[in-house]
Amino acid sequence: MKISIIIPAYNEEETIASCLRSCINQTRKPNHIIVVNDGSTDKTWEIIDSFWKMVKWVHLTKNTWNKSYAQQIAINHVEDDIFIATDADTILDKHFVEEIEKSFKKSKKIVSVCWYVISMKWNWITWCRELDYIMWQDIHKTAQSYINSILVLPWCATWFKTEFFKKRITFDHDTIAEDLDFSYKINNYKKSRYIIFNNKAIVYTQDPNTLKAYIHQLKRWQWWGWQNLRKHLPDVNKFFFIFEISISYIEWLFFSIIVLLLPLINIKVYLNWLILFFCYTTLLWIYWAIKRKRIDLFFYSFLLIILSYINAYVFVTEFYKQIIKNNKSLVWFKPERRNINL
Repeated sequence: MKISIIIPAYNEEETIASCLRSCINQTRKPNHIIVVNDGSTDKTWEIIDSFWKMVKWVHLTKNTWNKSYAQQIAINHVEDDIFIATDADTILDKHFVEEIEKSFKKSKKIVSVCWYVISMKWNWITWCRELDYIMWQDIHKTAQSYINSILVLPWCATWFKTEFFKKRITFDHDTIAEDLDFSYKINNYKKSRYIIFNNKAIVYTQDPNTLKAYIHQLKRWQWWGWQNLRKHLPDVNKFFFIFEISISYIEWLFFSIIVLLLPLINIKVYLNWLILFFCYTTLLWIYWAIKRKRIDLFFYSFLLIILSYINAYVFVTEFYKQIIKNNKSLVWFKPERRNINL
């Protein structure tokens, strides 16, 4: 089994070196590492060039303004059996490639493998993001894997079987999140194929560390959620996938209404709900803090209510923009990066 890693990069001088080193220093070495420099105007190209003995690169003199174009160019250079699409600010655990290879060997029907993400420590916002990751991965994504209906394959480090991808998956460039676009296409494929979740394949991601950056990133996440739902919902034909979509969006809509409207309708009922919410989450955070051996997660869990209000507001406003107003904006938002020393 031959394996490639592809990395699109635009002005990633703060992180690209650490990302490349994490790809190179794997216990199971990838056969190829392909980097697309998407018209960077900083020192990204110089850093990539310093790895010339270990990576293949494609240098674009002009930025494409949409990451999916750079990814498509990279995939055109992939000839190996499996490829991983990762981001330039992502750090792969040293056993990542080894774990993914094990997953693909389980069945010939497996066409994609989803990983386990950990947020790099920085401040209370990234700690709260880590709590969100634990909730969604240890509960939701694990359950989705059992019914073969993983809702989203985050592009920051997802593996695909190259032959299947090139034959069955296309780049439409009509949403701002190609990872969710591909997830719908695989799940809607008429012949059953498997997407599995390997919680031992670990990656470390850089989350926003300011409220302004977090809100911008959250808007992007909600953009792609509603854009892809509107695009693909008419083609959904698998019961469990319909069930998973319904549960996810109804849950979020119900939660958003409680958070935003219930205090205005009945403050007493809202306070009772808030107490129950805190009791429920506190038990979860105690369990996960012990399991992950990170007591800091418990102390920051009480700040989650702040992000919960922000999440609810952005969810509802993006629903209005994307579904009610039918906004088809494809403007790409590039998150702020912090230097990673690896």
